[in-house]
This record gives sequence, C-alpha cells and structure tokens, in this order.
Amino acid sequence: MDMKRKIFLSLVLLSILFVGCKHDNGIGKFVNAPCPIKVPDGLIDSGKFSYGYIKVPEFHNKPDGKTIELAVAVLKCQSDSATHEPLVLVTGGPGMSDIDAFVPDLFGDMGTLFLNNRDIIIIELRGLKYSKPNLLCPEIDNLQIYLVDKNLTTDEIIDLYMDTLKSVYTRFEGEGINLSAYNDYEIASDIVFVMEQLGHKKFSIFGSSFGTLVTQHLLLNHSEHLVSATMNAVVDINKGLIGMHSNSIKTLDAIFEKCKNDNKLNQAYPDLKNRFLALLKRLNEKPDTLEVKYAKDDKIYKVVFNGNKLAVWVFGQMYWDAQLPSTLHKILSGDYSQIINSPGMIFPLQDFSNGLSLSIILSEYSNFEGEDIPLNNEYVDYVKGCGTMIFTPYFLNKAKRVWKVKDLQNKSISLVSDVPTLMYSGEMDHVCPPIYAMELSKKLKNSHLYVFPGIAHSPIDFGTCGIMMMKEFIDNPTKAPDSSCMQEFNSGFNLPE
Repeated sequence: MDMKRKIFLSLVLLSILFVGCKHDNGIGKFVNAPCPIKVPDGLIDSGKFSYGYIKVPEFHNKPDGKTIELAVAVLKCQSDSATHEPLVLVTGGPGMSDIDAFVPDLFGDMGTLFLNNRDIIIIELRGLKYSKPNLLCPEIDNLQIYLVDKNLTTDEIIDLYMDTLKSVYTRFEGEGINLSAYNDYEIASDIVFVMEQLGHKKFSIFGSSFGTLVTQHLLLNHSEHLVSATMNAVVDINKGLIGMHSNSIKTLDAIFEKCKNDNKLNQAYPDLKNRFLALLKRLNEKPDTLEVKYAKDDKIYKVVFNGNKLAVWVFGQMYWDAQLPSTLHKILSGDYSQIINSPGMIFPLQDFSNGLSLSIILSEYSNFEGEDIPLNNEYVDYVKGCGTMIFTPYFLNKAKRVWKVKDLQNKSISLVSDVPTLMYSGEMDHVCPPIYAMELSKKLKNSHLYVFPGIAHSPIDFGTCGIMMMKEFIDNPTKAPDSSCMQEFNSGFNLPE
C-alpha cells in the first residue's frame, strides 16, 4: 500500500473516531443510580425494579445539542412476563414530582394491582425534583415563609415576588439553563424518547390534572405510540389554567345559589355568599392571628390571617372539599380549627418545581384577557387574594414581564384522535370544570367520559371506583369500563351536625 493511500485511510479512521466521540455523550443510555425512595428489601436484586437517569436532548429538534438528565423508575411486571404494553404515569402541578407521587404507592397494593400484567415506567419530567437540572426555587419558598406573619396587600406581595423571580431567573441563566426548553412539547417528546430507549415503541399513558395536558400533547403529536390514554381532572389544552379565577368564581356562585334556593340549606347556611365576602374584607382590614405548624420544619408559626390568606386557603381547599358550605360555616362562626390543622397553600408546596410551572404556563398560556382576571365584580377581594399564588392569572400577568420564555401559544389547537381514551371529571371541580372534558370528548372519537357527582378536582383519589375502572380500561381499551360503582357518589351538601 502506497504512502498516500495509508495517509488517506488514517484520516478517514480519525474522522470516524472524531465523529463517534462527538456524538457519544451517553444520550439515551439508562445509567443506574441509588433510588431516593426506600425500596423494599430484595426488590432490586430480583430485577423487578431499577432507578437511574437517561440523557435526553434539551431540544428534540437539535439531537446533537445540549442534553439534560431525567430520573426514571422502572417497575417490572410481577408475573414472569408482561402481556400488556407498559404504563406511564404523569401527575399534576405542573411542578409535582412524579417519582414522589407514584413510586411509594407502587411498592404497595397499587403495584400489586397494576403490575400483574405490565411494566410501569415513572419518568421524572424535565425540571422536576429529581431530574437534572431541576427548577426548584427555594428563594420563592423562603419568601412565602417570610410572608406568613405579614399583613400586606396583594400588589405589595406581588412586588416582592417579582424581585425574587428576577433573582431566580438570573440564577438559572447563570447556570446555563434555557427556560424556553421547559414546555409540554418537549416533555411529550421526552416521554416517547425515553420509552423508545427502554425498548417500548407503544405504551399506555395516565395523566392527572396538569398531566392531562402532557397526555393531550402525546395524543396531538405522538398518537402512534399510544395504546390507550387515561385522563383524570381534564384540562383544556387551549385554555390551560387561564380560566382559574373565573372557573373558581362560577363554582362558588353555584354553591351559594344552591344554598340560597334550598330551604334547609338556607336555614343552615343563611346568606353564605355575602357573609363570606364580608369576612374577606373584614380580615384584610383587621386580620386574626393563628398559631399553625408547618409540617416541613415542624415549627409553629404565627400566621397573620387576613382576607388574602383566607382566599388562598379556600381556593386550595376546593381541590378536595366538595362540602364547602359546612367548611365556610365553621370559619364564619369563628372556628379556624380546619385551617390550623390543614393550612394548605398558606405554606409552600413541598418540593414543588415553581420554575417548571412558570416556564410551562408562561410559554403556552399567558395571553390573558379581561375575563381571565375578573376584577370588576363582587368577588374582587377573592380574586386578588388568590392572585398571591404564582400559578394564577392575576400573578402570571405580571410575572410574564420577568420570567421571559419563548411564546409557543397557538389558540387554534384542534385535537382529534381515535386512540382509546378514558376521562374523569369531578362535578365540583373549580379548576378544570367538566365542560372541558365534555368538549374534548366530542373530538376524541374513541373516548369514554365519566363525571363523578359530588367530587371536586380528582375523582381517582376518592375511593377505589376510579382506580378499578381505569384498570379494567387499560387492560381492555376496546370497550368502556363497568361504571356501576359510580352509583356510590352523590351530589348535594350536608347539613351541620
């Protein structure tokens, strides 16, 4: 072989090696790591559980660009072999950890039920607690704790939040984090990418609350990978959370009207609406002081309980409490025990990724209109009180000037799919009213919708009915599940004991 040919072949070999090294960044490889949640003895050794990280592209249209790492938990079928495609679970927020939300339950009875014939994959979405980087914002949590014993107006509070958001945004920029990469489009692509790397071309998906948006993005752009989809507390893909204030007011108004027009309820809870609105105003003028324990640090705090904090507490309570008249009756009678025992969103949500929440909402749902922030009505104190929460339109309308992300909004998303789909809504849901799921069901040709009477935000969390219906459906998505268990649910409000 002559010298020129040897040199040429050497250069070719070097170029191949160079290209190989350039792309060999570990993308798509599952790398084992210690699980942050205690794993039952022997489960890892049995080969039925693994936890680790998978690198994914920061932007999926730039596969050779920067990467991020997603935490992944794989729970293998408890039988000798799986007979059904795997199931992926996505929880709410956006900002709650999927690993924390699902893995502990899957080590118990829930795992026994769902792992009998399939694998389950839990993917910690980009920006969540265990993925790298996460978008947790301790600065925001610290500010919320600082505000616990303060009596400030909504706008004074939001001004403090804006200063904090500027600081957090600058920190993330300094860490090289592109916040425009954290949105539902990339998240849906992450799920498909991870599942393919694990050897699964097809899978079933369950999404709850915010997770229903992720599910809808999978139906929109990756439906060929889905065997079935289950959605609990369905969000409108075109509205997201922008209707949060007006939906909440409509729910309250419906509750108050029902109490007014029912003789027994009206006797038990007279003039409930006006008394509630008057209490908001009175507490803003002259707050009460409560001693409340914060579960995270086990400390007792003196909470300056003004109308804003009452609005926040009531809004949070409405996620689970479909018996609001009796709850408000106690508070209006001066009984704050329920607030003291369960302070809810008066304190920070633990390990909640506020950075992910802001990035998703402000990139996809920040074109607020007048009806999204209803201030010219009798509920103005309630709206402004809720406006101290960072995921509400009143807050976000100001935050979008600080938390700058690429605008991905498209008001004309039309989701049409024939993937078998199961949907749950709560009759009393103040964030995702049943009309969202009803409208969506018209576009999903192969869908089954169930509205649970007397239930607030999350039907699947109330007893075994929703769980067993889901299990039946994902095992056989060709037909509607047996819904006879829904007969145990009833509308209506209880009278005081």
